Amino acid sequence: MGVSIAISWSRRGEAGDDDAAELMAMGRATALTRELASGVLGLLYPPHCYLCGVPLEESFVCPDCYRRLPRPQPPWCARCGAPVEEPEVDLCLECATRPWFFDRARSFGFYAGGLAELIRGLKYGGERALAWELARYLLQAGDELLPRIEALTFVPMSRPKLRERGFNQAELLAQELGKLADLPPVSALVKVRQTEDQTGLGPGERFKNISGAFAPYGKTSLQRGLLIDDVYTTGATAEECARALLEGGFQEVYVLTVARSRPRVPKFKVPGSRFRNLELANLEPGTDLLRGAVQGG
Repeated sequence: MGVSIAISWSRRGEAGDDDAAELMAMGRATALTRELASGVLGLLYPPHCYLCGVPLEESFVCPDCYRRLPRPQPPWCARCGAPVEEPEVDLCLECATRPWFFDRARSFGFYAGGLAELIRGLKYGGERALAWELARYLLQAGDELLPRIEALTFVPMSRPKLRERGFNQAELLAQELGKLADLPPVSALVKVRQTEDQTGLGPGERFKNISGAFAPYGKTSLQRGLLIDDVYTTGATAEECARALLEGGFQEVYVLTVARSRPRVPKFKVPGSRFRNLELANLEPGTDLLRGAVQGG
């Protein structure tokens, strides 16, 4: 309807009042047709929970399935949002021992169970309507980040990958979140080279694979941006995108994802160290855990 009205106004000077009125009438008829079609589809295929199939009046996830979505509980790392075991520990070991280009990262939940199923439905199943549901989760997870930022942006895809999939799930999430937060997303990044699929790569391989893959779309006068993606695994993609955003003129970059990976191995506590959470999967083979922790402290 909005598009039809915009076309009518833009053509009024050329087509005249009669043609403009006809265009507006056509727009109203088209909108009515869409409403009727939507109503018929609603009768034939009533809304239901994507995860368990129970009938719903609105939304895509029933209250019971929503309560079972895997969510992180505090305390968590002040920088990347990873779970930490001790309330007095502000940073996980990785954030305490290395700099990041991004200022802070947050996620709604863990990439497991129903939340992983929803993300896979959007990303691989082509269920684009799920972007609206997942954007509501982003709005919750981003309550401390959204007031800080001036613009939303998203992780871009290469053109071949975009043609293959037909859409960019990160862009869809940013668009839906933008509607909820009244912050229209901007295309601030471009993927300048094809990369290997990150799935199955180790932490070091992920950082190497994604290095140099993104560049700023252009220079910006915006200072604080929020990068949107579906999943945070090792932080490699977020880190490389943040580097490119800073190169493009942003002064602060925050990261918001629907999910993050769970720690894949138990935590290792180092007696007497302020780093209480060593993720063994993130350490290089042969690392002397005790000596490394003491030196890092």
